[in-house]
Amino acid sequence: MRVAITHPYSWPEVRRGAERITVETARALTRRGHDVTLLSSGATGGRRHEDGFTTVRFKRVFNNPLRHERWFGWRILPALARGRFDVVHSLMPYDALAAIRARRLTGNRTVYAEMGNAYKWWWAGLPDRRARARVVRDADVYACMSQFSRGVLESEWGRTGAIVPGGVRLDQFAPASEREAEPTILFSGAVTERRKHLDTLLEAVAILAKREPQVKLWISGPGDAGELLAEAPAGATERVKVLDLGRAEDQGRRYGRAWVTALPSEADSFGMVLVESLASGTPIVVADDGAPPELVQPGIGVVSRRRDAESLADALAGALDLARDSETTARCRARAADFDWDSGIAPILEQLYEGADPR
Repeated sequence: MRVAITHPYSWPEVRRGAERITVETARALTRRGHDVTLLSSGATGGRRHEDGFTTVRFKRVFNNPLRHERWFGWRILPALARGRFDVVHSLMPYDALAAIRARRLTGNRTVYAEMGNAYKWWWAGLPDRRARARVVRDADVYACMSQFSRGVLESEWGRTGAIVPGGVRLDQFAPASEREAEPTILFSGAVTERRKHLDTLLEAVAILAKREPQVKLWISGPGDAGELLAEAPAGATERVKVLDLGRAEDQGRRYGRAWVTALPSEADSFGMVLVESLASGTPIVVADDGAPPELVQPGIGVVSRRRDAESLADALAGALDLARDSETTARCRARAADFDWDSGIAPILEQLYEGADPR
């Protein structure tokens, strides 16, 4: 099957994640025998062939991300028409529109992958709202990352979605030879994004310290935690260590050394940090909102009530007990295997490309 994967790499703050997703998708599909071309952009243009697939990079013209996305959509249209691809798999609205336009000439199947939640109220304030609405209407497959996100799509727009969760390369994450000596909770996420509820986690740590006097909290992620720490109970701040961002490859060691990864967020469309934690053998704690509870199974994590510090403290205590169980690491790794690029994600994509809905 000839597959094109498209992404404009428009926003600097998400470019690394976008590159990881597109490249890993291309690699996984290539390993399964497909002819894959990745269409993207960069400071310079060019074409190269490595890891078994072709990358075509168009030289960026506009610094403004939105102008760039629009330009990229029109720029790739001739390549899609000439390429005669069986499937075009797009990750942003304007390149998805290009795939829809090319379909008139080539008959290619159009697959759009939505990374967030398709709330009309949210899109109403976005400059690309019309493009997004047309993709909802006209894409052959509209893929969401979770049951939660698919539910939003269906209730807001009245169309059926498929589920393609985030992927992890299991061989890039491994349990640490030993965890931290003291019970350690890892928060990995955007520190100042209020819906991640680091504030609730800080309150919960102060409560938990009465039962687990040695408990520590690591904070890892972009943003300045100073304001939240200033507002937090003293029983929490004295237990906090703010980690530097570090390199992407350092994160796996942090997951493995921690006892628990906690993300008590609201309205998340998935929970990539949680899957990476499980791949590292570390149990998880989430709030009962959005997609993260879908990742939890008995023996690998605990669900708390959202915005409830007492409930979160109880969940953290339960997860620390899981970390003390020698069999938890294997259970976490087994759950993460469901999201492995090669054995989990690529087969789902193949079914969607061929016209089936695997979920």
